[in-house]
Parts: sequence; C-alpha cells; structure tokens
Amino acid sequence: MLALYEMERKCAEHQGDRGELREAASTLSNWVLAWPNPPSLVAPFLLGLLACFLLFIKNFPFGLVLLAVALVYGSYALVSFGKKKVLLTAEISDAAARFDSLLTAELSPRPAVPDESGNVRLRAMTFVALTAVVAIAAIVYRPRDIQQAVANRSENVNQAENVALPAAPASSSQMRLPQGDFGWLVGKYPSDVVKNRRFRAAFNHVSRNEWKKITDRLAVTDAAGIQLRDGYYFGAGCKAHLCGSDIAAFVINEATGKGDVIYKDTVDNASGDAMANGFAWSDMPIGSTPLADWAKSNNMTTEASPTSALEPTTDTTLQTSFDCAKARSDSEKLICHDPELAADDVELSAILARAKAAVADQTALRERTRREWNFREQNCHDRDCLVRWYADQKTALTQIAQTGDVAAN
Repeated sequence: MLALYEMERKCAEHQGDRGELREAASTLSNWVLAWPNPPSLVAPFLLGLLACFLLFIKNFPFGLVLLAVALVYGSYALVSFGKKKVLLTAEISDAAARFDSLLTAELSPRPAVPDESGNVRLRAMTFVALTAVVAIAAIVYRPRDIQQAVANRSENVNQAENVALPAAPASSSQMRLPQGDFGWLVGKYPSDVVKNRRFRAAFNHVSRNEWKKITDRLAVTDAAGIQLRDGYYFGAGCKAHLCGSDIAAFVINEATGKGDVIYKDTVDNASGDAMANGFAWSDMPIGSTPLADWAKSNNMTTEASPTSALEPTTDTTLQTSFDCAKARSDSEKLICHDPELAADDVELSAILARAKAAVADQTALRERTRREWNFREQNCHDRDCLVRWYADQKTALTQIAQTGDVAAN
C-alpha cells in the first residue's frame, strides 16, 4: 500500500492523471495486438509446385498461367505484410512516446511487438528458388517413357483411323500401313493379337464383317503360334469345333508390314461344301507368299484356290453384269467368286432390261433400282443375304416387266 500511496503522491506532484495514463496504455496495447502475422507463403508455394507439374506434362499454357498466379499471390502477401508493418510501427512508436510521457515508474512490462523468429524474406526467397528450379527441370527434362507414350498414342490414333476404313483400296499408296519390326508376333497365338490395332492395320483392305469371320477362324491354334517363314510372319487357326472346315491363315510381310489373309467358309453344313475367300494387296499376291502352300495343303484348289478367291476374274464361268476387276464391296466380291451368284446377277440384269423396255416412268425405275442396289451394298455381307436379295429382285422386276407399273413394287 505504501508503494501505491507513493505513486499517487508523485502523480499528484507532477499533476498526472491516471485516467490518461490508462488510455495511453490501452492504445499502445491495441496497436501491438494489431501487429500482422507473417505470411506462411505455403499456399503460393503449393500453387507453384502444381504449375511445375503441368509444365512437366507439357501443358505449358496452364502451367505458365498458374506459375504467374503463384508469383503474384506470394508477392502480394509479402508487400501487404510489409506495408502493414510500416504503418503499425509508426503508430506503436507514437503510442509508446505518449505512454512514456505520462509514465513515472513502470512496475510491469509494457506490451511489445512480437519477435519474428522466422525471417519472412528468407523464407520467400527460398520458396521462389525451389519453385524456379523445379519449373526449369520440368520444362527441360522429358523422360523417355513419356516420349514413348506420346509416340504410341499418335500411332494408335493413326491406326484407329485406318481400321475405320471399310473398303479395300486399289492402291497401297492410299493406305497408312504399320512400319517397323513385327518380331513381337513370333510365338504368340493369333487369337491373342487379332485385336491389336497395329496388327489389324496390316489388313486394312479387309472389311469389318469379313475380319470378324477371320478372327473366329483363328480361335484355335497349334502350339507353335505365329512363325517367321521366308520373310513373312505366318499364322493359322480354325474355328472352335469346326477345325475340319472353317479355317484361316494370314501372312505379314516383314519388310513392308502388309498382310494377306485367306479363309475357308462352310457353305452347306449338310454336304460339307466350303468356299475359299481371301484378301491380298495388289503388289503382294497370295501365290508369292507362304499362304499358297497352306492353301494347297488344305485342298483349296481350282474354284477355291487363293487366286480365284482373292482376285476378281473375267472368266466366262463367273461372268457378271459389272466389271469384277473393279469390285470393292463385300457383296460384289462374293458375286464375282460364286458361280451361282454370278449367274443370278446376269439373269437379273436381263430382267431389268425387259423392265426398262416396258416401263414408261424411267425415272421411277432408276430410283427404285438405285435404292435396292444401295440396300444390297450396305446390308448384304454374306452369301445367304445375296441369295435372298436376288430372289426378291427377280420376282419384283419380272412383275414390273409384265405390268409396266413401278409403283406396285
């Protein structure tokens, strides 16, 4: 109590006002409490690392933008912290001077500015340096596996475009063919590689419907798998439970990556009759490949020989109403290689000629003929469909030839 009385006496001597001192102490304390916390800079640093990752995966536009955002964000935090420090330092200095002018004796420590144990600028420079090093490494360093992945993706896109082409081109220059080593095929079973896009691209001249038949006939394979024979990768197989009739074989040229294929299809299950079908590049006839010996060993001769199965012919036994040398669609190829269908085609052409002579509205007849032909080209990919189509058309055109009325049919 004596100390308190002594302070009151001294305050009285100096005409001091304890209320004013209390206000000055409160002001000083408030300014000290308002001192800003130093920025951690973790958020801009993490943004910078994310930007580096985008640069690493070669997403340069987003990576550079995010890197700029991280830099601006961090700079703003530092500048804002510095401005607040300068402002509060001046206010605290004025409040401390005011407090000192009213203070006679200080019994307890006054509020003080927090001691910044961590150097904010040093931390900021460290984060900037780390981000810069990682960003440069991400831009410059390109691992081999990423290069290979990009190359494979480009190759897969090109091959996917090729697989989507349904028609067989007349010239190999119109197609994109797989290049490079096919050695990975050796020892593999055909059934394991038929869905591989690079393998499929070697047979771009084969339609999707025909390819389905071929892959069905490669389900069962001998233990040797695909082998390299005289510069060709050769593989053969048969359809499950029909290895005595439904068989197929293929070759891929080791140098060019082009593939030929041939298969036997059962026409009549009761009689066991089969028909050979095949597809060959114009500059790689089947007779020059190991498929010739394979076809001979499987009794594919004369009518079912590889040549007659793959290459359109003008032989009188397969005369048609169109030029088989220009056959492109599945239906045209089947007609050119099947004597019965070829005869149906010639007969239907004669009936159509009689219908033209009997009909007054030639435009309607042409439109009907075009519509039915388009239906055949788009929907008939097997022999049974063509047999039905020819039967229906012969009936309809015969009636038109007799009545001259196209609308009724």
